[in-house]
Order: sequence, then C-alpha cells, then structure tokens
Amino acid sequence: MGKKDRHTPRMAFVTLRDLPGTRVMFWVVDECPYCGERHLHPAGNLRTADPSDRLGEVPAVCDPTRVYELALPPRPKKKAGKTERRRERQGGKRDVVDDDKW
Repeated sequence: MGKKDRHTPRMAFVTLRDLPGTRVMFWVVDECPYCGERHLHPAGNLRTADPSDRLGEVPAVCDPTRVYELALPPRPKKKAGKTERRRERQGGKRDVVDDDKW
C-alpha cells in the first residue's frame, strides 16, 4: 500500500464569535491541525451575512500552501429518556406484571 495522501485537507472544528463593539463575525479555530495555534477566519457581517457560507476548505493561516476544512463540531448525543435510563439501571430487564396477584 502507498503512503497516506498528505494533500487531503484536514478537519478543523470552529466556533462562531463576534468582535465586541462591531458587527464583524469570525470563525475561530481553537487548535490548528498543523501548528496547534488559534486562528481566526472572517465570517462576514453580523446582520447581513450567512456565516455558514464561509465554511469549507480554506488556506491555513500558519502555512497558506496547506488547506484545512472548517467544520462545525459534532453535536453531542441526546440524553436518554426516563424509561431508557430506568432500563439501564435495572440491567436491561423489562417490567414484568404479575396478573396472578390481582
């Protein structure tokens, strides 16, 4: 097998933040996949722009010859409902109703 393709863009998870006192928004990469530093990428105007248009492949700030893909972090799993939590506590046992007692 050949070596891993080094030219494929790496994934960088971002958060949307605004610059206090202005209408400018930025996508913030907390940890660059190449250098480990924090980078900012402009996302547009607070009132008129759609910040999700700026997600995707962009050149890295630390090395413009490399690219990474700006993406939103994965959503956490939903909490289990009351009945699922109860089943987990009981070890997966189902509630058994004894009709003989009535």
